[in-house]
Amino acid sequence: MKKYYEDAKYNAAFVRCVDVMSQMLQKYGHQVLDKLEQDAPQKVEHSEESNQAQPLTNKAA
Repeated sequence: MKKYYEDAKYNAAFVRCVDVMSQMLQKYGHQVLDKLEQDAPQKVEHSEESNQAQPLTNKAA
């Protein structure tokens, strides 16, 4: 096992996390990519007016 952290407990936790993430990517990655491809053509281009700075109170909720 490669050493990422000095503390063995943190190192083991990091390796487990990476393992779980890679398994999730292998299992669900194609579904996420398909969903992104389906949603991509539906995006609406923003006009220049919507790109202007607005107070945060208008963007709440």
